[in-house]
Amino acid sequence: MRPGPVPLIAATLAGAAVGLGLAANGLWARLTGSFVEGGLAGRAWSTIPGALHLEAGAWALTVVTLGVLWWGALCALWTRVSWGRPATVFVAALSLAFPPLGTILSALVLLLLSLSASRAWWAMPAAQDGG
Repeated sequence: MRPGPVPLIAATLAGAAVGLGLAANGLWARLTGSFVEGGLAGRAWSTIPGALHLEAGAWALTVVTLGVLWWGALCALWTRVSWGRPATVFVAALSLAFPPLGTILSALVLLLLSLSASRAWWAMPAAQDGG
């Protein structure tokens, strides 16, 4: 099987980074009781649950779940499962709520998935790709 187009590879790397960051930070918050905040992590981690009147532990598990969803959506995207691309777009849209780094990388994923090379690869049957 030949590799996918460069925009799709870049989107995967950016999405994997967001997913890993979300899962790690959510797990850290669940274990220690506070999120890693400031700098590239931003400050939305603790302001979102306060604004939504959520318990911090429940919010931490939500963040972990979103991080794990990234990996599942990316795997589905690369295996060309019918729900792979929509799921990746959905988790990227949800991850826009984690500024600044999560927002930037999620927006980058959305942009890269919308490029013609990514859309053409997604539309091409797997049999033509050698897979």
